[in-house]
Amino acid sequence: MPNRSSTAGRPLRVLVLAVTAMALAVGTAPAEAARKAPTQVRKWSTTTQTVAPGATVKASVKVMSRGKPSKRRMVILQRYSGGRWVRAAHARTSRYGNATLRMKVGARAGVTHRLRIKVNASRTSKVRITRARKVLVRSATSSATARRILALVNQARATSRQCGGTTHQARGPLTLDTRLNAAAQGHARDMAANDYFDHTGRDGSNVGDRVTRQGYAWSAVGENIAAGQRTAEGVMRAWLDSPGHCSNIMSGSYTELGVGLATNSASRYGIYWAQNFAAPR
Repeated sequence: MPNRSSTAGRPLRVLVLAVTAMALAVGTAPAEAARKAPTQVRKWSTTTQTVAPGATVKASVKVMSRGKPSKRRMVILQRYSGGRWVRAAHARTSRYGNATLRMKVGARAGVTHRLRIKVNASRTSKVRITRARKVLVRSATSSATARRILALVNQARATSRQCGGTTHQARGPLTLDTRLNAAAQGHARDMAANDYFDHTGRDGSNVGDRVTRQGYAWSAVGENIAAGQRTAEGVMRAWLDSPGHCSNIMSGSYTELGVGLATNSASRYGIYWAQNFAAPR
């Protein structure tokens, strides 16, 4: 009897030890995951973006972990399609934690894309998925209006002009750029829709921010806005009568132009204009 009891007890002790060891092993996984540092994604904005058909959406982000740039991390630009998130572009972060991703939208206007950033987990940092941003593919200012404003701008630049106390010499003509059109149109539309008049957008953006969002790398950038004028000729007279606006029109720092125009009968001024001036980097 003593021998049978002893023999029966050994497997039981082995089983108990095995189960205990397994419990310990399983218990270490959450602890290791908890020790991973959070991942931060900077420069990503959830503000709705408006782009022209066929434009390239550019997302420049900075990935951080433990307060330092997170290098060699896989960053994925995801697009919501068919009820799931799919990869639109990917890149690895630089030694400074920076990554730039680009996605070209289709040629059809009226489409809305939802985009987000996913940063894969690393050995020491957790996965990170941002909130989504909407990208609206909309036709820019009517080509006729944009061309008319461009013609009036180039007509003004063709001769020397006094802007307040400053004399500007004649300048070469500007050309239209679809990305600048989209940036100007987006700001004009936002002012009209939300009944405000300011160079600073509701999201705190300035003209440089808005132009950059359209994928335009600029070396010089400027903006004119106006409200209430009903015609291209009327708004150009108002801009040329204002020293600061006139100086933008006559500046030799710019080579390209974008035009925005939006209306809202319920707003204070009813009609809102924007001009974006820039030169590529």
